[in-house]
Amino acid sequence: MNKNISPVKGTHDLYGQDMEKFNYVVELFYSIANKFNFNAIQTPIIENQELFSRSVGELTDIVSKEMYSFIDKNESILCLRPEATSGIARFAAANYQSGSLKFSTHGPMFRRERPQKGRYRQFYQINIENIGEKSPYIDFEIIYIASAFINKLGISNDKYNLLINSLGSAEDQNNFSKLLKDYLSQFTKKLSETSLSRLNKNPLRILDSKDDGDREILVNAPKIRDHLSKESKDYFSKIKMFLSDNGISFQEDDKLVRGLDYYTHTTFEFQTNEEKRQNAILAGGRYDKLINMISTKDMPGIGWAAGIERLMALIPNVNKGNNSSKKILLALQKEEYLNSLNVLKQLYQSDFSHEIKISNNIKKLFSYADKNDFDFLLLIGESEIQSNEISVKDLNKKIQKTHSLTDFNLKNEIR
Repeated sequence: MNKNISPVKGTHDLYGQDMEKFNYVVELFYSIANKFNFNAIQTPIIENQELFSRSVGELTDIVSKEMYSFIDKNESILCLRPEATSGIARFAAANYQSGSLKFSTHGPMFRRERPQKGRYRQFYQINIENIGEKSPYIDFEIIYIASAFINKLGISNDKYNLLINSLGSAEDQNNFSKLLKDYLSQFTKKLSETSLSRLNKNPLRILDSKDDGDREILVNAPKIRDHLSKESKDYFSKIKMFLSDNGISFQEDDKLVRGLDYYTHTTFEFQTNEEKRQNAILAGGRYDKLINMISTKDMPGIGWAAGIERLMALIPNVNKGNNSSKKILLALQKEEYLNSLNVLKQLYQSDFSHEIKISNNIKKLFSYADKNDFDFLLLIGESEIQSNEISVKDLNKKIQKTHSLTDFNLKNEIR
C-alpha cells in the first residue's frame, strides 16, 4: 500500500515564488479594475449544470466533454464551474436595476481536459465584465483595460498580438450561418467529425476548428465581415477608431468566434507570437444574447478572462507599484467628445481610479458622481466644447473651475 497521496491529476499546488507571482497578478488586476471603477464579486464554485448548458452551449467541448458534473442528494444536477461569466450573468439578471453593473473577479475553474504544460483541470482565472449598457466606447474600454493590464505585467508589445473580429448582431449571425452552412455542405465528406456535428446547429463554431483539414476548407469560405449590417459595421468601425486613436495595434481575424455560443458583435484575443495552437493570453467579447439565455431579462454585456497560470509563465519579474486614492468621473454629453481627447489619455496614464460616463443629462451626471463617492468631476458638455474648455469640480470642497481643454494638465489640478 502506497502511503503517499499525490495531487489529483491535472491539479497543482502554489507555493513560494509561484504564490508570489499569483498574488502579484491578482493584486495588479484588481488595482487596474478598481481604477476603472469595477466592483469585486465572488460567485459560487458549484452551480446548476443547466446554467452552462444554456449559456456556453450543449455542443461545446466545455459542456459536452469537459465539465465536472454530478447528481446531488435531491437529484438536481450540479457542476463545478468551467468558466465565470455565466455565474456573473446569473447574478446580474437577478440584481440588475439600471445603468452598468461592472464586475471583477478571480478564482478556480474546472475542466476535465488532457493535462499538459500550462493547462490544468483545476486552473485559475481573472474576469472583468460590464453588464447593462452597450456602446462602442464600452467595448473599447474593456479591450483597453486588458491591454493596460498586460503591459503593466511587463509583457512587452513585441511579444503578443491583439486579434479582433465582429460577429455582428444575432440577425447578422443567422443570415451568415445560412451562407456558411451552404458552403460547408459541399465538404461533408472532408469535414472533421466535430465540425459535422456543428454543421446544422451552429455552423459558426466551425470557424473555430483547430483541425487542419477544416482550416483548409475554411480558406475560401464566406467572410462574416462581408455580410454585416450597416449598423454592425459602423459599431465595429467606432471601436477600431478608439483603438487606433489610443495607440493600440490590432489585427482583424474573420475566424475569431471564441468558441462559445453566447457571443455577438465584438470578439478579441491577445495571443503570444509563439508558433503553437495554445497561444492565447487573454480573450473575451460581447455577449448580448447571454442574459436572455438564462433568464427572462435581456441585457447586453461584454467582458474578458485570462488564465492566471498562463500569465505567471509570461511575466518577467514581480514589481508592484502604488495606486492613488483619488477617484475621478470624466463626464461627457456626447460620445464623439472622446475622439482624440488628451484628458482621456492622461487619465489612462495616471494612477487615479476613474470612470467614463456619457449622458445628455448633466444633472444625472452630477447625481451619479455624488452617489458613487467620486472626489472630482471632469465635465465636457456642449458649452465646454464650444469654448474649448473643461469644467473641474472638487466634489469634497464644492469648488468648480474651468480650464483650457488644450492645456489642461490632470496631475497639476487633481491633488
